[in-house]
Amino acid sequence: MGHHQVEVEFKMERVVPYFQPIMNLQSNRVWRYECLARLLGDKEHIFLPSEFLTIVEQKNWNEELTHHIYEQSRRYCFHRNMPWSINLGDSDLSNEALVAWLIHSHQDSTSTLFGIEISQTTLQNNYPVVIHFRDKCPNLAIIVDDVSSASDLLKEALTLNIQAIKLCGSLVNDPSINRSKLAEFVDLCKANDTKLVAEHIEDEATLDLMTSLGVDYGQGFYLSSPSASV
Repeated sequence: MGHHQVEVEFKMERVVPYFQPIMNLQSNRVWRYECLARLLGDKEHIFLPSEFLTIVEQKNWNEELTHHIYEQSRRYCFHRNMPWSINLGDSDLSNEALVAWLIHSHQDSTSTLFGIEISQTTLQNNYPVVIHFRDKCPNLAIIVDDVSSASDLLKEALTLNIQAIKLCGSLVNDPSINRSKLAEFVDLCKANDTKLVAEHIEDEATLDLMTSLGVDYGQGFYLSSPSASV
């Protein structure tokens, strides 16, 4: 479907959270849910972020979208006692007003249900902000997404009580997977009491490989696809 059609159908109130679980592969139980934005179009068509985020950026609606998906997710998860996380990007962490609002909302909270997911690149670009989050919100779950290398900065970040890191799909699905590299991540996470999550688990073979290598958490369509309800 073309960009023009997405632009015609885009309305903020049509953006809703879909929930995809991160699973404990040993117990087959949900650890927490990642809240993913979806746009409900006409004729029951569902647009992915890759199809509508360009519009959001062009209209400078990034902060509004983050507020919206946060509030929608919070309402759904709060009454169900669900652990949940939203994705934050560079534009979010560079927005002082948004960061202050999130900190104000959670700095006095004793709940560990809410969390944020940031990519390894966003961590690198906004490391002082991540430290600020951890200092002000000790119960906030912080997850580093799309991890491809055990960089010095990542190793330093893990000392801040990062709850989990998520391996990028290229590491998980590469047929010539470097097992020693994955073993390094397994050891690094065990040393820091950090959960290691394999993303993009799309078949049984990948699941078996990850568990055999000592990866205890996973996410992907083979385990569960994103859903509007849980």
